[in-house]
Amino acid sequence: MMIKPGITELSKCVDSRYTLVAMAAKRARMIGKERTSDEEAHGVEKPVTIAADEIMSGKIGYVRSGAIERAKAWEDEKQAAIMSLGSTLGEEGGVEVVDYEDEEE
Repeated sequence: MMIKPGITELSKCVDSRYTLVAMAAKRARMIGKERTSDEEAHGVEKPVTIAADEIMSGKIGYVRSGAIERAKAWEDEKQAAIMSLGSTLGEEGGVEVVDYEDEEE
């Protein structure tokens, strides 16, 4: 049985599928712990389905930790430095090769 909303729709709510899986699993565990064995009846939605619905509706979200934010900032700085270096080397982004033997003759 497929869970609705689907993975494609849910992926739009987060930055990666890993984040989506982690969020859904954590919330599903929380829902499962909240239920008692007496409450479980046939026809009741499963915890993962409820978690997916909550993610899609925006009831739950996520916050990145400081370490992840610092890593993303470092990646952005590194990418900017690479782009800057490429623009200083010319449009091709390569290095000009000089043959020193030709200059001595």
